[in-house]
Amino acid sequence: MTPSATPAAARWPDGARWVVCVTVHMDGPAVEAGKGLNHLGIHSRGRYAARRGIPRSLEMLARHGIPASYFMCGYDAELYPALMRDVHAAGHEIAAHGYRHEGWELGGEEVELLERTHAILSDCVGEAPVGWCSPSGRKSAVTLPTLRRLGYIYDCSEKDEDLPYLAAIDGAVAEDFVILPNNTVSLDDAPLYVQGQASAAEALANWMQELQAIAEGDGYLHFIMHPRAGYGSGTPARMAAVDRFLAAARAVPGVRFVTLRELAAHCLSQPQSWRSPRA
Repeated sequence: MTPSATPAAARWPDGARWVVCVTVHMDGPAVEAGKGLNHLGIHSRGRYAARRGIPRSLEMLARHGIPASYFMCGYDAELYPALMRDVHAAGHEIAAHGYRHEGWELGGEEVELLERTHAILSDCVGEAPVGWCSPSGRKSAVTLPTLRRLGYIYDCSEKDEDLPYLAAIDGAVAEDFVILPNNTVSLDDAPLYVQGQASAAEALANWMQELQAIAEGDGYLHFIMHPRAGYGSGTPARMAAVDRFLAAARAVPGVRFVTLRELAAHCLSQPQSWRSPRA
């Protein structure tokens, strides 16, 4: 499989033919806390992410030499600060993912929750996050202006493109803030395992099809995994499927693995190319 040259291909970091961004959404006990549930029994799957899923993902990524972007909730950082520091010390990006994985309309809470999570993650690892992904997909008119004020440079909540593009904030195109869209339909493990009731083998087959099409097309693959038990890839067979997928991606000529932070900085270094990436 050899990726074809496209107009966008010349824009990737270091002249890569295509890029892969691996993102890990911890979704620890914060998910249950946001629903008013305890972390026990059937509701302990978020604890699995902390105990087994994230350590397993760190080992896998180290073996492949792949940097990733870990999206963490502020609540989880309060519970597991040492784990956050382990992820950061391994060279991965720490990005923000809500305080308690909020799955409701935030209203007047939104700004305070964004600021709280930002402070918690900054204090925990000694470096402020610059990336954010909505834990529920919800955004409002104050979301991006608040993130921009806090020093963020990207949001990866949108599902409306196959390529990055500059954000519109307060009615104007922002040359200091980029949208890095994600495909939750087929490059996110959670919908495949929950709505699709896929097996690990079926999920892998789907990811491989996307890999081939993206490598031969637009060249931006944004892969999302959750290290939880239940709806994620934290358990052995499912993590093994991710392992095989990443090995296959590494074997495609011209690939470059980058964190979302690296890709955002690259796009913002030449904003004229990402106002309308298909122009």
